[in-house]
Amino acid sequence: MKRETREWLNIAEEELRSGEYLFERGFYRMVCYHAQQAVEKALKALLVEKEVPPPWTHNVLDLCIALRELGSNPPLSEEESVFLTSIYRARYPAGLGVLPSGKPSRGDAEKALQCASKVWHWAQEALGFSSLDSERP
Repeated sequence: MKRETREWLNIAEEELRSGEYLFERGFYRMVCYHAQQAVEKALKALLVEKEVPPPWTHNVLDLCIALRELGSNPPLSEEESVFLTSIYRARYPAGLGVLPSGKPSRGDAEKALQCASKVWHWAQEALGFSSLDSERP
């Protein structure tokens, strides 16, 4: 595995763990942000490993499409991909109108974390990656 791929995956795992930590404390807006970032970075890790420069985008659906075109099959539905991309916008105040339902709910945060965990485990398996926990002293 390329060093850059490993770096993308390390950061993706940190994002996922941050989201899990924040979920337990009720910070649902930031859970959604970190979950989306975990997915984005895990997907970009696979692109890097396939020698495709990761695009400058936060759009999860676009990243999934790019990977499918390369023969990979990310475990997200179109609805989940669109959800993650839209919930990422929750990092802005609700008054800006980017998230019609206002701030993310506990259910939104839980769904975002489930998606992130699913993608993290898929990427980890696809790349034969060992978790940060197994590399720490």
